[in-house]
Amino acid sequence: MKKRRKLYLKLAALPAILVLAVICFLNLGNCLVAEDEAVPGAAAIVLMGSGPDRMLGAVELYRAGYLRELVMVRNLIGGYDLAVSQGVRIPHDTDLAGAVAVQLGVPADMITVLPGDARSTQEEALQVRRYLQEKEEIETIIVVTSRSHSGRSKRIFIKALRSLERPVRVLSCPTGCDSFDEKHWWRDREDLEQVVYEYIKLFNFYFWEQFSL
Repeated sequence: MKKRRKLYLKLAALPAILVLAVICFLNLGNCLVAEDEAVPGAAAIVLMGSGPDRMLGAVELYRAGYLRELVMVRNLIGGYDLAVSQGVRIPHDTDLAGAVAVQLGVPADMITVLPGDARSTQEEALQVRRYLQEKEEIETIIVVTSRSHSGRSKRIFIKALRSLERPVRVLSCPTGCDSFDEKHWWRDREDLEQVVYEYIKLFNFYFWEQFSL
């Protein structure tokens, strides 16, 4: 009788487990997105690795009166320096993003490009940390990136800036020009790939990357 009761309890719990599993699956996309309310006087950190969509999001924040400065970190582009050394004239990603901002009304002197040849969000965060060590007037940064990338990038920046001698608030305002649909991510192949990629990256962050920040 006891064995039967245990079996019945397990069978009764199975539908609840399945429902919970489905709910968790459906919310995998939502869990990747971090979206905060912007505050005035912040510096926008516009992450590289995408097209003009991220800068368009930063321009919206500028037009709304939230930003004191736009900051980018020069990212590594394979073969770029070699091509330039051979006389090839080709704009860098940061040049293109900056041009988008200027053409949309952002003053050029509000845009700062940090060196670094960054290969990852972690390296961008480390360069921003060095910059903030000399910019004590900046108390809040707004990380502007793609929606699927926003949660992980916010975690990285929070971790990287903890070693500063003063607190710097980290907010996330992902671009509104991103097509990622976190509520129905499994319906689109590109969205599905982004979700899988981001969870792999999150695993790497929690078990390896965060310890070097």
